[in-house]
Amino acid sequence: MYFCIRDDDTSYFTSPNELERAYSDITKHGPVSLAIIPFCRAGRSRGLPAAARERWSVHPLHENEALVRYLRQGIADGRFEAMLHGYHHDEPDVRWEFVEGSDLADKVKKGKQYLEDVLHAKIRVFVPPHNAIGRRGLEAISRAGLHLGGVAGLRNGWSWFDPSSLKAWWRIRKWRVNGHDGIPWILHFEGHRELAGNAVTPVAAVEQNLKRFDEARQLNGVFCAATHYWEFDVHSKSRETTVGEHLKELVQRAKSDPHVIWRTVGDILSL
Repeated sequence: MYFCIRDDDTSYFTSPNELERAYSDITKHGPVSLAIIPFCRAGRSRGLPAAARERWSVHPLHENEALVRYLRQGIADGRFEAMLHGYHHDEPDVRWEFVEGSDLADKVKKGKQYLEDVLHAKIRVFVPPHNAIGRRGLEAISRAGLHLGGVAGLRNGWSWFDPSSLKAWWRIRKWRVNGHDGIPWILHFEGHRELAGNAVTPVAAVEQNLKRFDEARQLNGVFCAATHYWEFDVHSKSRETTVGEHLKELVQRAKSDPHVIWRTVGDILSL
C-alpha cells in the first residue's frame, strides 16, 4: 500500500515557521506534497490572514523570499514536493477558478513554469482550488502533462463518451454499493491520472479515515491524506481532537506498518 500527504494553500502569505511547526516531526518519517499557489489573489480563502481577505490584490510567491528559500531547501532534502494549486486560487467574479475561470490552459502552463523556475523543482501534479475542476480545467492540465490531485467525476470534468471515464465510474459505484467509501486506487485516463484525497479537516471523521486507511491497506491500494497546515489547531467535530492530531494518528498508522510505502503524490501518480 502507498501512503501520501497532500497539503493545500501554501502561498505568498505562508511563513516558513507555519510549515515547520506543522511538519517538522512528520517529515522525519516521509515527505509532504505541498499544493502551492503561484500568484495568490487575496480573496475569501480562510487560509489567508484575516487582514488580507477580500483585498483582491495579487501576491507572487517569489516576493516571499524567506519562504522560497525554505521551500527550495525542503524540496532538495526530500521533505517536500511542490504541486501547482491553481493560479490565483480566488477570483472576485467566479466561484471556482478552474471550473468557471478563463484562459485555463495558459494559466496552467504559466503557473507550472513559474513554480519550476522559482523553486528549482519539477511540477508533476495539479491540485484545483477548492477541489473543483471542470472539463476545460482537465483539458488544460492534460495538455501541460500534469496529473490531478483529486477526482473530477462525471458531473464535472469526465466525459460520458470516454470509455476510461465510464470504467472509473462503474468501479467506484461497485465499491460504494459494497459498503465502502473513499477511492483507494489511482484512476487512469488518457492524458492524465487522478488520486483522491481523504480530507483531514475539522469536519472530517477520524474513524472514517481510519476505516478508509485499513481498506486501502487490505486492497494494497493508496491512501492520500488531504489537509491544510493552517487548520492544525482547529478541533475536529467528530471527536475531541485537533486536525493536527487527526493527521498524526494516520501518520502513526502508516509508519508503524512495514507494508506501507510512503511517497509523494507525484511519485505515486507516476507509478
